[in-house]
Amino acid sequence: MAFFNSSFGIDFRQNRIIFTLLKKSFGKIRLSDYQIHSLLPEEQKEEREAQVIGLINTFISKHLISKDHVYISIPREKVVARFIKLPAATKENLRKVLEYEIPKYTPFEKGEISFDYHILREEKDWLHLFAAFVQKVELDRYLQLLKRIGIRPVSIQIPSTAAVNLFFHNAGDKEGESIVLLDVTDPFLEMNLIQGGNWKESFHLPSPQEDKESKILNTFQRLGVGGDSSPKSTLFVFGLDANEKMFPSLRETDQIKGVFPPPLNRIEAEKGVLRPDKVFPSIGVPLKGLTKTRVDLNLLPVELRKKVRQIGKPLFIVLAALAILMSISWGLGIFLRYRNSLEEVNAEIKKRRPEVETVEKLQRKKDELGKEISEINKIKSGEVSKILVLEELTKLLPANVWIWNLKYNGKEIEISGYADSASDLLPLLDKSDLFEKVEFSAPVTKERERRIGLPGTPGIPGTPGTPGTGTPAVEKEKERFKIKMRLEGRKAGP
Repeated sequence: MAFFNSSFGIDFRQNRIIFTLLKKSFGKIRLSDYQIHSLLPEEQKEEREAQVIGLINTFISKHLISKDHVYISIPREKVVARFIKLPAATKENLRKVLEYEIPKYTPFEKGEISFDYHILREEKDWLHLFAAFVQKVELDRYLQLLKRIGIRPVSIQIPSTAAVNLFFHNAGDKEGESIVLLDVTDPFLEMNLIQGGNWKESFHLPSPQEDKESKILNTFQRLGVGGDSSPKSTLFVFGLDANEKMFPSLRETDQIKGVFPPPLNRIEAEKGVLRPDKVFPSIGVPLKGLTKTRVDLNLLPVELRKKVRQIGKPLFIVLAALAILMSISWGLGIFLRYRNSLEEVNAEIKKRRPEVETVEKLQRKKDELGKEISEINKIKSGEVSKILVLEELTKLLPANVWIWNLKYNGKEIEISGYADSASDLLPLLDKSDLFEKVEFSAPVTKERERRIGLPGTPGIPGTPGTPGTGTPAVEKEKERFKIKMRLEGRKAGP
């Protein structure tokens, strides 16, 4: 399992090169782009290598691809593939056993060969393997070419394993069914048989130029799916030279259930990417960089494999654990700092509470006094000046009027006193701009007023006498009154 979010695949074919770029986000794998390029003949070695280098660099520059995460596939015809059955006891030292028996499976000596294998299934006493062998000299051609670009591939596969891995990724095990994957990419045909969820056989042969369908049926029989006793097989056709109208007669045979394009339901093609089924095996090349694949085969020599691939998962787990611990420590530190700060604030609040309460009481007292002052100012602003009231009464009342009592409550005045004619006072007061609603508040009564004259002015009314002078006293009848009136506040003034 890889932990990168993109994976670049380079599929080398005899006369073509295919680039595929897969990206993974939120658990979904997308086919971001693919390109197919025809190559110069192998005889033009230098020109062909320069062409390949230019094409790879152009694709990498276009998509800003890291050169550290590249997966390649070499042509199937360069590889000897075998389905091998070995005793279960060989599992502990399986690579050594296969290395020892290389001459049995290939026409080459073990020192000339690079190989890898994958255990397809295990039985009680037997191991069923798929093994691929390639000459080191052939492998070095691709490695040296990529080295000139600065690329050290993560793994080297073949189209067979890439197609099988992509099929299992999209369709699952398909237990109980017979599946044939047919890759039509001239000048070769490749068939892979999957039965009961297990990869059983693989054939790679030159593509027939004539009578192609009958020869494919013959190959089916070699695969063990053409006999009358065999269950019907579903045929999935893909490849650079495949089309939807191929093999019409195969659709009507007793051995074939149906002919379909390969499943790609779990690979989302980005907008503008058309017919991804044509490069079905090529899409499977970089797949193992983004998810675990069913067949894990890598022809890259063990000594050249990146160690990060071997320690990647444990390292990822350790780094993830450290990241979690650091996150917890960071979060705990923040929590403790906030808690300590909160405790300090609460302690300071508790310390300052009496002072705060005193200030709050003073503030409430201030507010109350402010309200009282405001009310007084309102009353004061609407109240007529007492001096103005006395001044107005002095102007209006005759000299012979004696006021002995005056009440003033800010809005209403009541005067009590004596006058020669109390009724004459009402019109006088009513003419004033300061008073209104002038009326008697009590009945007018008559009383006799006794006054003593001054020396030398006997008998002059209103001039008090001096006691003990012998001047005769003067008596005069007066009217006792009590008048109330209201003040016109709009006339008020200082």
